Amino acid sequence: MANENDGERLRLERNPHWSAATDAERKAYPDTIDVRSGLDSSVINQRLAASQGADAAAVTTDTNLGPAELAKVTGDKELASHVGTGHFGYTNYLAFNPKVKPFDDPKVRQAISYAVDRSSVINAAGGSSLAEPATTYLPNQKSFGHTKYDHFPAGPNGNPKKARELLKEAGHQDGLTITLTHSNAKDFETSPEIATAIQDALKKAGITVKLEGLEENDYADKIHSVEDEPGLFLSHWGADWPSGGPFLAPIFDGRQIVKDGANFNTGFLDDKAVNDEIDEINKLTDLDAAAERWGALDKKIGEKALTVPLFHPVYKRLYGKDVHNIVISDWTGVLDVSQVAVKQS
Repeated sequence: MANENDGERLRLERNPHWSAATDAERKAYPDTIDVRSGLDSSVINQRLAASQGADAAAVTTDTNLGPAELAKVTGDKELASHVGTGHFGYTNYLAFNPKVKPFDDPKVRQAISYAVDRSSVINAAGGSSLAEPATTYLPNQKSFGHTKYDHFPAGPNGNPKKARELLKEAGHQDGLTITLTHSNAKDFETSPEIATAIQDALKKAGITVKLEGLEENDYADKIHSVEDEPGLFLSHWGADWPSGGPFLAPIFDGRQIVKDGANFNTGFLDDKAVNDEIDEINKLTDLDAAAERWGALDKKIGEKALTVPLFHPVYKRLYGKDVHNIVISDWTGVLDVSQVAVKQS
């Protein structure tokens, strides 16, 4: 192993003692792996698209194609054949702070849930190739315990009629004006484009949305502060390991509300029944049984309308023209370098 420039370049050679007889997981196809770091994502994708010289045998572990890059690649049949697809246990959602009016009223939260147009949100996120609609908090993967439900069926384009009915029941027959906080950063998770798509959809239900765009650091500080958390904002969460636990516990376990630091329980849910069920599931050693319970708990929490699941991201990654065996993990979203092979010239 050789290390250059403080880790910006790392050259790895196959362990001479490796044997397929004792390691069924890794394939050890490449003789050497030359690791480079510190490159801009646009440079990485340009080099992979060109596939010249050593770049023909190159991969990226976690550099995704953006909407514009994907559109260009899709229009090129040769390039399109060198794109790997993967999913990560990740959910992008609208978060409510029920301590802020009018979001203390469940009917208002339900109305917004019905009013959201997921098709327009997905278009704003780069299209159906990069995002899949979500009506559940848990992503659609067995290991997380995904259980299908849709408590506030809005269809692909929203249900403004049902939203108006709920607003009327909540005493807002003349409509409602609210603020949606988002990041000004140009990523597809909390971007101004997604905020605008939500603004347009809610307008059809009689809800006027004022947009509050913050710089990335200010945004992160505000949405994770118990004292300053806004009433409605764009958020997202991903798994630390393939289970429903790292999804539901940090966001919905009342004992994990952090008053003097970064808080992720955005709805400030502190329900003894939910907390107790989290403890009981964590005691299970049968992963399938635990997954089923996580799914049931997700469905139960979903009834409270503390979040509006919007979409789960899809990852598209270019790889060099001589590369084979591309596998992108469905819970880390990272390319599995232990499977990669290069075509013999």
